[in-house]
Amino acid sequence: MHPTLFKIGSFELASYGLMTALAYLVASFYLFRRLHCIKLDKDTFWNIIFIAFVAALAGSKILYLVLSWSEMGTSFSDRLVYAVKNFRYGFVFLGGAVTAILSLLYYMKKKNLPVLKTADFFVVALPLGHAIGRIGCFLAGCCFGKPTQMPWGVSFTHPHTLVSPQFQGIPLHPTQLYEVAANLILFFLLQHYYKKPHKNGGVLAAYIIGYSAIRFVIEFFRADFRGGFWLGLSPSQLISATAVLAVAGVWIFLKKDKKNG
Repeated sequence: MHPTLFKIGSFELASYGLMTALAYLVASFYLFRRLHCIKLDKDTFWNIIFIAFVAALAGSKILYLVLSWSEMGTSFSDRLVYAVKNFRYGFVFLGGAVTAILSLLYYMKKKNLPVLKTADFFVVALPLGHAIGRIGCFLAGCCFGKPTQMPWGVSFTHPHTLVSPQFQGIPLHPTQLYEVAANLILFFLLQHYYKKPHKNGGVLAAYIIGYSAIRFVIEFFRADFRGGFWLGLSPSQLISATAVLAVAGVWIFLKKDKKNG
């Protein structure tokens, strides 16, 4: 693919970074054009966008470092140098999503905003931005899939691709594109759901369940290093399963509490 779009002297524009920036811009533009759907001033809106960006970046990088620490070198200094040198690569979306959601829930609570209603508004754009970001993964070669004989298998041959050497030049599941398609479908479903009458928090819950299911399935097709496994499941699958159980538990509790009330 094309890990680097172009290079001028020592400066090079990484496709992954460009698509990540584009993802935030498109998602922000989509939400900004729909501010009329929610009572939110522009300053608060951009504060939320900024917090989401910083928290997602920090959380996704931290989780990547935690999961990949043992693979980054033999000493602390080697691992630190590796982390700094390769900072623009190596992010785990679920780490960023969890950190961003928790940070925003705290901020919205502090600002006395209707938390669930506000969360419903913002979460609609999350799979849209995520889909664009995954195109960057595809161009860079990260988050690659297992070998496949399917006709849509993709071979990565670029000398700077992030695909592991043993998988270069052979057809692989384009797991990045699988996630692009799945996230776009989720985006349109959430957009449709948001326009319909719904309880506050319903769109957020639908996103958590929807993306968790997407990630749980796609993980079976991925071949890149994603941390250790427990019970045959990757950390991302365990996080996804926990998220679904948590949402289901809250839903059951609220339903039961409503009946008792």
